[in-house]
Amino acid sequence: MTRTFHLTRSALIAVVAMLAALVLLTATACSNSQQDSTQGTASGAASGAASADSGDSHGQVTVFAAASLKNVGDELAEAFAADGHDGAEITFNFAGSSKLVQQIEQGAEADLFISADESNMATATELPEFEDADPQVIATNRLVLATAPGNLGSITDLSDLKTNDKLRIALCADGVPCGTLAHEYLESAGVTLNNPTEEANVSDVATKVSTGDVDAGFIYSTDAQALQENLTDSQGQIIVLDLPGIEDNSYPAALTRDGEENQTAQDFLAWLQTDTAQEILAQYGFGSPA
Repeated sequence: MTRTFHLTRSALIAVVAMLAALVLLTATACSNSQQDSTQGTASGAASGAASADSGDSHGQVTVFAAASLKNVGDELAEAFAADGHDGAEITFNFAGSSKLVQQIEQGAEADLFISADESNMATATELPEFEDADPQVIATNRLVLATAPGNLGSITDLSDLKTNDKLRIALCADGVPCGTLAHEYLESAGVTLNNPTEEANVSDVATKVSTGDVDAGFIYSTDAQALQENLTDSQGQIIVLDLPGIEDNSYPAALTRDGEENQTAQDFLAWLQTDTAQEILAQYGFGSPA
């Protein structure tokens, strides 16, 4: 049996009023939710802008640096962090300067490049990664001829390179700053080495010298200093010979486009030119910028 219900006029009015109240309540809730969301987004954007404007110097920096800086790299990174940059992380990639330029050209990510000569820096600044870069010289160094510990090759003068064709000599490959300088000296002195060993960077040459795999090698004065400091009395001394006519080479540093957007990288480049950094570099045998 079907029953039909009829609402009175007063009851119908009450139902309509209740439905209207529910609609109004729902609309108000949605409006508040959207307002909160908008305010949250605006607040987040403002916070991000404030963070960017604050120039927070804490962060990570990838430095492509000439191999001759390997001995001093860790101390520079630690001193930078301790000098008002707590939390900053400096990661080094050490190699021959020409190799580093090649890596960057092939897409390797770097914030800062430190070359061991002006020539490779000039090549780097031709790359789009260094658009509008402004290289700053942070140090200088000098190429020398250093004997192996104990000087088993009995090298006492540069003229021995001419008179003793049995000497085993190591040098960097041409194109690497230490190799370019070594070849420049040998050509000017009229010396042709007998079966020299050519290495990818100065650290590899220094290793050959320190282990006695060669009688002598063309390395930087900073590398010779490090070798001497690490020798034991039983190993004997090394002899270091200056190369006449060879000027000290400069170490220019430049930010990449990524580095220009990295506040910590900017801070590190500026810090490398401070008295604190220069004192550390001097302890490792580097000269100050001219």
